[in-house]
Amino acid sequence: MTFAAASDKVRRPPTVARWATVVVGSICAMVAWFVVGADGSASAAVGTVIVIGFFWSGTIPVALTDSARLGAGAGLALLLLTYTLRLAVVLLLLRLLSRADFVDRGWLGGTVIACALTWTAVHVGAATRGRRSTCRNGGPVCTAL
Repeated sequence: MTFAAASDKVRRPPTVARWATVVVGSICAMVAWFVVGADGSASAAVGTVIVIGFFWSGTIPVALTDSARLGAGAGLALLLLTYTLRLAVVLLLLRLLSRADFVDRGWLGGTVIACALTWTAVHVGAATRGRRSTCRNGGPVCTAL
């Protein structure tokens, strides 16, 4: 196995987070189907789509900032502006969904929380498994793994 073949097997955290969130959302939808019925399942599916859409759309301003080679100040302004816009869209969407007849608010909210925690846990896990430093032989020289 060559170095290139080994790197092909390593998945990027956003891809893993997206699929893990889909799995958790699907489990929520199946449980909601058995507990509440079609309304709960639809609510869980909508909650999953909201979370994936919110977090995935966060990569767009990062790509724009990187490709436009903006300075730190302009990049931060773009990221904060788009975050505020994305948050406003999600809050508006949740407000509109709360008025819909088919939405079970408990399953919608629970699925949003479960999916957001899953997305966050995958990224925290990827960050903590990244580079670790160890000291050998009790000496002052440390190397990064």
